[in-house]
Amino acid sequence: MTSNPSSHRMPLDALESLCASAIRSAGGCPETAAALASATVAAERRGRREVGAAHLLDYLDALRYGRLNGVARPRVASARAAVVTVDADRGTAQLAFDHALGALVERARSSGVAVLAVYNSFSAGELGHYTTCVAEKGLIALACANSPALMAVYGAREAVTGTNPLSFALPHPSGPRMFDQATSATAWVTVRDAAMRGEAIPDNWALDADGHPTTDARAAMSGALLPFGGVKGANIALMVEMLAAVAGGSFSQDAAPFDSGTRSPSLGLFVAAIDPTAFDTSYPQRAEDHLSRLASEHGADFGRRKTPITEVEISDAVYRALMTA
Repeated sequence: MTSNPSSHRMPLDALESLCASAIRSAGGCPETAAALASATVAAERRGRREVGAAHLLDYLDALRYGRLNGVARPRVASARAAVVTVDADRGTAQLAFDHALGALVERARSSGVAVLAVYNSFSAGELGHYTTCVAEKGLIALACANSPALMAVYGAREAVTGTNPLSFALPHPSGPRMFDQATSATAWVTVRDAAMRGEAIPDNWALDADGHPTTDARAAMSGALLPFGGVKGANIALMVEMLAAVAGGSFSQDAAPFDSGTRSPSLGLFVAAIDPTAFDTSYPQRAEDHLSRLASEHGADFGRRKTPITEVEISDAVYRALMTA
């Protein structure tokens, strides 16, 4: 890894310790700090820097102003054999998920399929964190989460839904194959960063406050993001929202902002876990053989695995913010 003069290079374990310390300083209890720091470093390890250490600063601000409960005590319930729900107690989705993962895996192995629905939580962060954790248990995973309204769906001229990501992961002994993508044409933090730098954005990324496509990132900040693929992306975003809110999470239009104010956005997270051996004991190997064939014969590397890393670079600004939290 080539070092950037304006960045700080550090081992992953050192970054996790730094993140955990910053979370505790901002008001998070040790359990919240451990869950959130681990997920933050996992995002950095997978190259998802926009939802890694830089995004953690949003969590720290939320902790300080009370829209994120740093001493949350998630409450897990199981009303039916293949259903697990968690009231996140206005805390992090990562902590709520950690409390329920064991029950989700147990029920999926018993019934073949099980679903976890989290509600009353803060923004979910990197969605691939959840599907990867499930796939590492040998299960196929699908996850959906919503956010406060940031995106206009097809036909709307203002924000009515979140960027509403979707993630899918397949288990494999060498590590899960996973994808994690928003339903917006780009991430909100990407537009925010462009606005801070005074950079232009493509005209299919966002609308301005009057509902017109814009290349001005600052104008987009007072407007709305656009879905990828027009009506197709909008339909997927609304499907994600219906699933994410199934247990009682706020719909995006009703959710408080995650980056300002004192009220929790009270969002939802939906995770489905499927035991492929309940259908066909040879499926995991068949799936891997097929995906390997697609890669070798056609250059299509689905859910490609990245080379493991032990160090990451974070900007000096993010490093200083974590050090002084």
